[in-house]
Amino acid sequence: YVTFLVMLIPFFIVNGILTGSFIEDQVVWYSDSEIIGIRLFTIPIEDTVYAFTMILTNLVLVEYLQKKFSAIK
Repeated sequence: YVTFLVMLIPFFIVNGILTGSFIEDQVVWYSDSEIIGIRLFTIPIEDTVYAFTMILTNLVLVEYLQKKFSAIK
């Protein structure tokens, strides 16, 4: 979870810029009919869940492979 919290800093900066938090015109536009509608600042909650899933999947996979290959030795 610490990895995810650290990752949120650049995530909010970059995604915030893309969705119009810090600039006048947004680069990426999400249709409200295509998302849940909950946003953190201007960022759809789905983006945060997706980022968490990507990080968590990689961490679980690395830990699994480390345990598997350390047991072989």
